[in-house]
Amino acid sequence: MQLKDAKTLAEFECSASFTQHAKSYPAFLHLKANELTWTIRGTDITSRLPYSCVYGYEAPDLERLNASQHDLEDLVKNTLNDRLVTLHFIEFTTQDLKSVASPQKSEVCFLFQDRKDVKRFLTLARELQVLPKPRRLLLIVNPNGGVGLAKKTSDTVIKPMMRLSGLTFKEQYTEYGKHAVDIAHKVDLDQVDALIVVSGDGVLHEVVNGLLTRPDWERARRLPVGIIPAGSGNAFATSVGTKSPYVATLAAIRGTTAKLDIFSLSQLDRPRIYSMLLFSWGMMADADIESDKYRWLGPLRFDIAGVIRAIRLRRYPGKVYVLPPKHKREISSSSSEHGHAPVISYGDLLQPSVQEPPKPWRLLPSMPYYTMLLLLNCSHAGEKIFFTNTIRFNDGIMRLWYSCETRFWKIILPFMVDQTNGKLIHRGLMQDTECGGILIVPGVEGDPEDPNSHEIKDPDSVTGQEAKRLDIHQAPGVFDVDGEVMPTARLLIEILPSFMEILVPEWFHHEEDPLSLTDGRRKEEKESPEAVVARQKKELVQEVARTRQALENNVQSVVLLLLAMAAVVTAYAIFFSEPFQLWAGLAKRTLFK
Repeated sequence: MQLKDAKTLAEFECSASFTQHAKSYPAFLHLKANELTWTIRGTDITSRLPYSCVYGYEAPDLERLNASQHDLEDLVKNTLNDRLVTLHFIEFTTQDLKSVASPQKSEVCFLFQDRKDVKRFLTLARELQVLPKPRRLLLIVNPNGGVGLAKKTSDTVIKPMMRLSGLTFKEQYTEYGKHAVDIAHKVDLDQVDALIVVSGDGVLHEVVNGLLTRPDWERARRLPVGIIPAGSGNAFATSVGTKSPYVATLAAIRGTTAKLDIFSLSQLDRPRIYSMLLFSWGMMADADIESDKYRWLGPLRFDIAGVIRAIRLRRYPGKVYVLPPKHKREISSSSSEHGHAPVISYGDLLQPSVQEPPKPWRLLPSMPYYTMLLLLNCSHAGEKIFFTNTIRFNDGIMRLWYSCETRFWKIILPFMVDQTNGKLIHRGLMQDTECGGILIVPGVEGDPEDPNSHEIKDPDSVTGQEAKRLDIHQAPGVFDVDGEVMPTARLLIEILPSFMEILVPEWFHHEEDPLSLTDGRRKEEKESPEAVVARQKKELVQEVARTRQALENNVQSVVLLLLAMAAVVTAYAIFFSEPFQLWAGLAKRTLFK
């Protein structure tokens, strides 16, 4: 697939090689709108490099190129270093751009004929965004996250790539719990262009909350945030296609962003919490929080905790009300929170005196209790839990899944069969709805860590005869927000559409309007111009990977053919050699004597 604007914008004569010390070949170098190609002179062998894969370069300084030369330099015309440009890029070995095993670092060197060509190439390369734009990054590294991979990832992958990018970066390690909240809350917005989290979803959650609780949150929310996975969950990085540290670092360097919806979670007389990934209550929340004791197992800890909790299933009583998607309510300009925090529309529903929210709020279909309730903003609920590909994290719509299923086989089967294929919602385990707001009124409130704080709010649903028959769990359960615990009490969740910006690969995109979930039909919507460009870049990178894969397959076929021919020749030489014939004759006489 060729992009629509694939015409050559500039052409150079040079020598090309894939490493500085390898043999170079005379070539014609072409700069196009979205890719760089070079063809070996006198052949039809052409190599292609999408700009979206370039993360660094080595080239002479433009000021040095502009400086006048001495007579001796004029005599030898140009030095080698003044004519050499090296591009560093990420190369994919398969068409699966989300695979961790597919991307690898590579480089290509171009030796130009004249310094003027180098200057012209570098000028055009910056105009066409071949090279990364100079920016200032702050790396927030959690050395204790997950299985302790953050420091190693930073030292072996991130910093070597950053040093070649031309970007300015600083590194700061977290030293205590919720340190990332303090870092994001105090960072000087004039001194940094993006925050990069080197950890899992928990530290990204802390950074989001640190930015949105600042006095200047309106400006802070526009600061791009990126994540390079080094935790045990890594759900968000997996959802945006940056599960590989190489691709995640490439996205941080290139600087492409996507809008991100944020969930605002409010409780009476408690600080507001913001979520970019998920909220859960019930089995999945219990398993997520309880898995912390198995952190040394890495991602496997979620599977272990999930099986244990499915066996020892709990039933939580409560009422859940939902608001239709994208429903707007006028906000009084005299709101006490206006200017100090993002304004919420239905804060009055948190008052205990409000028995039931007014229309258009509605109560979820009659549910005697909940065993699972999940609000998800991304396609993955964990690194290996691919929930559904119908979720868009920037469409302003919340998607809620809920269930009162208690049969063990009915719960465990989808997680065993469909955990990685995106079909978890198609087994009839959970019901779903789209909404613009959620109000949860649990039957029991309290701090999960403090049994003395438990308070029954709805006796009929907790201690009545029907509740006893259903074996209702009388503890409040756990409210899980991006892997962090919050008190179980009346909770209002509202969505802040396209509220922040997240760093993504240049080829990542969502359709502007999501596929319909309510009527069960897929409605293809017209793509935005940005989505069209991203899709074209993705197809270009996949085509280059496909060409490379086909070349490797051809090489493997030739090697196998040569090995087979060598085996035949060897066998012929052995079987028909004089020593073998003598041995065969002796064996024949001995056996048939």
